[in-house]
Amino acid sequence: MEFIVIFLITLIVAFFIIKKRKYKIKDSIQKKEEIINAYENDLRIIIEKNKHNQSKLLEEKKLFLLKCNNELSRNIFFTAEESKKIIENLLKI
Repeated sequence: MEFIVIFLITLIVAFFIIKKRKYKIKDSIQKKEEIINAYENDLRIIIEKNKHNQSKLLEEKKLFLLKCNNELSRNIFFTAEESKKIIENLLKI
């Protein structure tokens, strides 16, 4: 009898633990916006850090844009055309 009670209590606890685990799955539009915002923020940090040295700023910005282009080309959320537009917008910052 004790075994059945312990077993039922274990099942009830396991059910509540599993029920609490709700994964929040982001849609692709939200994930795209987060990625773009992260790139923009990183670029602004690079600009702020190197604003007094123009040659260093250009070199850092170039390396950052190459890294972004590489990452976007491998990212499943973005098409080639979207990646190109994002890089163009980052160039304008």
